[in-house]
Amino acid sequence: MKTPTITVLLLCTCLLVCCPSIAQQLPNTIKVTSRVIYIDPDPTYKAVISLSNTSNYEYDSMSVAELKERFKKRVEESGLSWDSIKEHPGTFGYETMRYNKEGALYLYETKSAEGMKQFLNIKLPILQILDMSSSIEIDSGEAEKITQMAMDTSFKQATLLANKAKKKLGGIVALKENGGLFNKPYRVNLYYDRPPGEFYYDIEVTYEIQ
Repeated sequence: MKTPTITVLLLCTCLLVCCPSIAQQLPNTIKVTSRVIYIDPDPTYKAVISLSNTSNYEYDSMSVAELKERFKKRVEESGLSWDSIKEHPGTFGYETMRYNKEGALYLYETKSAEGMKQFLNIKLPILQILDMSSSIEIDSGEAEKITQMAMDTSFKQATLLANKAKKKLGGIVALKENGGLFNKPYRVNLYYDRPPGEFYYDIEVTYEIQ
């Protein structure tokens, strides 16, 4: 069962008072922007590496098959199974690197953070890490929870502003979602200062004030 971490932040708030020329057309409003930071507890980790002898003379005479065997040996020495490493399944592969020598692209995918660390710690002069990321998919239950938290926080902040302005908070007159919750999957590059599986959800809610 997932036990996600969710943080709610208020990014900015502003009190919008209509110009006199259009006061009869639009009500006075408060617009609130809120952010939910959702951290999925079960992300998928992915890394893409290139394998070639383009920049190391020690391996210059090796064929692609020999490079692959050297890489396979190092993977197994790291404690990972060779079966967990796949040649990149994309329509285009190593040829897009635009080198003058042959090579290969490999994809490693795992649900284990420790497994990902093991893979990233594999060192070879013929190996270059091109991409490392985590990705998540938000189900309908998670989407409902995230949306409700964002709406609740926006309402609380708008109420506070209205009270301070000695106004009464009315209904919602505009609602804008920045990003969306159903564009799956969500991919985040792995960095030392950002947790894997992190997702930002922003909404803008405009309320009438009286």
